[in-house]
Amino acid sequence: MSNIFTPYDPSRGKQYPPVDPYQIARVEIFPPIGFARVGDSGVLPDGTRDDTDPVEYYYAPEVPGLTEPPFGPLESFRDKHQRIKRQAVRFRVYAYDVNGNPLGEINLSQGYEFVWTVHVANKKAAYYESSGMYRPRKTTLRNPDTDPLDGAQLDGSPFDASLEGRRHLIVDPGARTFGPGSPPMELSGTFDGSDSSRKVRVVLGELRSDLLGRLVFLGGSGRARSVRVEASALQQPAIISELDSIDWIDDICDGWVSVHVMHPARPEMAERVTPHCRATVCTAPPKFAWGMHSPTSLYDILENKYKISMGYQEHSGTDFYKDIWPVLMTTYNLSWVNEKVFQGHGPGAFGDFQPLEPLLSSTGPESQAFREHVFGKLREPDFRNKAMSHAQLMPRLSGDDGNALEPGIVPSLVTAGEPIRRFAALTRLQYDRFEAWKNGVFVRGKPLGTPTVLEDYPPDEQPMVLTRAALEQAIGDPLFPGVEAFWIAKLDETWDTVGIPTGLRPPFRVDHDKVRPGFLTRGLSLPWQSNFDLCNTHWWPSTRPDDVIPRKEAIQALRAAGANSDFVTTLSVLPRMKWSRGLRETPQDTSTVFFPGSTDMVAKWNQLGFVARMRPAPNNAPPVWVEQDRTAAGL
Repeated sequence: MSNIFTPYDPSRGKQYPPVDPYQIARVEIFPPIGFARVGDSGVLPDGTRDDTDPVEYYYAPEVPGLTEPPFGPLESFRDKHQRIKRQAVRFRVYAYDVNGNPLGEINLSQGYEFVWTVHVANKKAAYYESSGMYRPRKTTLRNPDTDPLDGAQLDGSPFDASLEGRRHLIVDPGARTFGPGSPPMELSGTFDGSDSSRKVRVVLGELRSDLLGRLVFLGGSGRARSVRVEASALQQPAIISELDSIDWIDDICDGWVSVHVMHPARPEMAERVTPHCRATVCTAPPKFAWGMHSPTSLYDILENKYKISMGYQEHSGTDFYKDIWPVLMTTYNLSWVNEKVFQGHGPGAFGDFQPLEPLLSSTGPESQAFREHVFGKLREPDFRNKAMSHAQLMPRLSGDDGNALEPGIVPSLVTAGEPIRRFAALTRLQYDRFEAWKNGVFVRGKPLGTPTVLEDYPPDEQPMVLTRAALEQAIGDPLFPGVEAFWIAKLDETWDTVGIPTGLRPPFRVDHDKVRPGFLTRGLSLPWQSNFDLCNTHWWPSTRPDDVIPRKEAIQALRAAGANSDFVTTLSVLPRMKWSRGLRETPQDTSTVFFPGSTDMVAKWNQLGFVARMRPAPNNAPPVWVEQDRTAAGL
């Protein structure tokens, strides 16, 4: 059977205006940070490649604000074998003239060819034991008996390069080059752990190209394993550590992407025209909830950071549909994946903003009281108001210093850290925009996701569109430790704010001289499934759902209610089920060696369901999210 798979591509058939190669002074890669997501499509249960079937995948969203899954109609998140499709990130090349003016995308349709270089690594097992951003820095190592670095001055820094010497614990394929006509290229390395005789091969991802020469990066299969059992073993040992399992390895990775550009009309172009900045790629767990985001995404974190350091922001003033409505709709959307959010913001609840869209988008006096009320519910940024360390304010999510305090817990009795750091908050820029909105100083704008296809935006806007689309998918707050990257992503030193060339908008770029391949993800849980077990309820419901309505139950309820029933009301009152049902629960007061939920998540993560918008749905009906594509095996 053919191993060639062609994903749905909304850009197929689009035309690209010619760009004179002699006008090009430099090129840049977008998105600046791209996220691929793991999936077991194309892989057998023992982790080996299924040579009889291709790896199926879909492209990460390239336009922000879209709520539909990024594949064509009548498709699912699983292939015909019920294995999870992978999310691929596609990197494009944009040209700039000598003055920094954008010239648009360049690709094979205009005669350009690319030689890509990619360097990713997994360095989780070689890192320090997990700790929070505001906790004392740990200097105790994961896998302390392997490559122990005796005599080294360990300081717990997330930029510590001395840990690079722990070679038996690092999976590093090295920098790989991928050019025109190259077949798909696996990025693999070996992991020894404490016993080199049990060395295992780990595939971190795969390089491909689309029909126009753009780089397509696929993540790994998502499998995590211990080297204490045979490589072919289907049953892994029990997880006995919270986030730092010894002799375990997964296939999460990160690193950099660069490119050389060639054109037959300008032979010296590959040497003279290069990106000023390298792009970044990270792999992450599947996004099990589609069409919804965290109130503060990684895009929000970076826009705020570059506003402070460089005076940059996407636009001046406040735009309702870019700045306000996405955050307000987050509360409604998350009500379909979290019972606690449903109580406050679900359909018909006091905090259901969805039917108030016309009112909230108005600058008129009739909306003033509503705007003031909503603003009064926001927790102030930067932990500046310590009296706001309670669950009655928004967002009702945990923070960078641990679990949110439940109602009834007295903040003064919290012994670890400041209570206010246990709660998430909007960034300063987000908060300032909400304050302007509260005061009626904003424009209405137009909803995100219009148009829905990247090429329908002006060429000079496309880098911004790609950037926001990629980064809004990633959790920005809280990062304890995180999903796509750990809290190193919040540190100023991670980001390049000095060497940014003229005209680069947005200027978000990782400083890869300091942040080496593997550094962005090495502080995440090992294996990644432990985090997905333990971090529930107040953490990342936009990626890891908590409480869901199965699609089958929704269809039955609609049939029973009849054609004249209200679509949203009928479904909103259905009882929720745990997304992780069928997996054991890890006790909240667990000992240091009993994590049954994490053990089950390692074995059964690929059987869990995805949450997506209910289709078909009545025209103009508010969005409803239901669980689909859950397998029956083992659950």
